[in-house]
Amino acid sequence: MSLLQKGIFLSFLAYTSFAFMDVVNKFLFSSIDISFFSYMFWLDSAILAALIIIGLFTSKLSLAIFKTKNWQWVFVRSIFSVGNTLCSLVAISHLPFHIFYSLAFMQPIIATLLSIILFIEKPNLKKIALIIFGFIGVMISIQIWDLEHSGFAVIGLLGGFGVAITGAFSGIVVKKYLPNENTITIAIYNILLSILVAIAYFGWSGESIYLTNNINTISLIAAGGIFCAMGMIFFMMSYQRGAVQSIVSMQYIQIIWGVLFGFILFAVVPSIFAIIGVAIIMTANYINIKISK
Repeated sequence: MSLLQKGIFLSFLAYTSFAFMDVVNKFLFSSIDISFFSYMFWLDSAILAALIIIGLFTSKLSLAIFKTKNWQWVFVRSIFSVGNTLCSLVAISHLPFHIFYSLAFMQPIIATLLSIILFIEKPNLKKIALIIFGFIGVMISIQIWDLEHSGFAVIGLLGGFGVAITGAFSGIVVKKYLPNENTITIAIYNILLSILVAIAYFGWSGESIYLTNNINTISLIAAGGIFCAMGMIFFMMSYQRGAVQSIVSMQYIQIIWGVLFGFILFAVVPSIFAIIGVAIIMTANYINIKISK
């Protein structure tokens, strides 16, 4: 397997892990009423524990996982990642989910353009066309034209675009400035900053940090933390190893997993548009992998 093929495979694992985390969140938010920042704090704590355990064992129980060679860019990447989480909060609270999804999935296109503008890669028109083709598949799958609401708040739209932009910049920073950095180290400092932001919010708002003592809820949060930790590690490893224009379209895999999980776990029968959209996404990704050498 070539380095590029490893990058594509790692990208697939990353977005598959994130898709599994989405399933955990679906079960969690459908069962109890959760404060966003309280959930953010405890989920981040679970992610941090998972990252430290993975890091300690992969580095032979060495504290070297806390050492970074490029702390400035690790910090910059952490800011983009935390910004991505906060933009998601703003967008989800002001937009219908399918609109949020469509804006968030602008990330592959933005990441591709950034890789060209910043001279990380030369433009590959075939790959750019396939990324756009996959995005069209997403639009069809979520039936973007079937709007149930109107007059969307500008702040919601800005939040949605912010999700795509911060996600793209997060990956590009890893690709350009942190290609040899330990991905677990990057992820640990990312989560530490996120926890500090949540704690600052609690101090400002006076909101309780308490979440629950329900063992099922705690187990779901722990599972979500593990899936997210794995996704973060695979995501950064894919950017370190693969060409951006080859790996970014793998984000659309989340739509495919979403349709499958919806049918298997929640008995949601996909519409004909969802099936057509998924077929387009799978075709675009298959061709993208085939032409990547």
